Amino acid sequence: MMRDKGNNMHRFAYFLALLMLAGFGSLATSRPALATELDGFWMDSHGEVVLEVGPCGDGMCAKVVWLRLPYGPDRLPLKDYRNPDSQRQNRQVCGLRVIEGFTKQPDGTWGGGDVYVPDLGMSFKGYATVLSPTQIDVRGYVLLPLFGSSEVWSKVAKPAYHCEKDGVPPAPDRPKAP
Repeated sequence: MMRDKGNNMHRFAYFLALLMLAGFGSLATSRPALATELDGFWMDSHGEVVLEVGPCGDGMCAKVVWLRLPYGPDRLPLKDYRNPDSQRQNRQVCGLRVIEGFTKQPDGTWGGGDVYVPDLGMSFKGYATVLSPTQIDVRGYVLLPLFGSSEVWSKVAKPAYHCEKDGVPPAPDRPKAP
């Protein structure tokens, strides 16, 4: 199943969002059981995705908890259909852990873990710089940071629905033909 060109912005925003949040997770590495300024919900700058960041293992992780467009072309909950592992292509994107293992880096940025981007079916590296308690600048890249892009994410309240806890709401009815 292919997405149309209109979803390219969604895919790009989702990619950057995940990379940015990858940086969030590492702030709590020295004490993952304690609350940090990164715990909570973070939305990308395009309003396409919200990730919930929290401690896991020795660091922080993030999972998808809200999508502006939570349905696939089949009008069912969006699946990880671009995953190169065919055994994982039927996983729902909502609730999917997409960031793991981030730690504080020597230069003060956050990164060093893995970020999986379901829209691309690929994993990337990235780093983030905390701008304030409610904003973070993230840079995602392939190979070298020089070959990447940056985006600012914002901390938000719990989304209206939390797809892991509430499930993805049913797709709205299609408009009837005139």
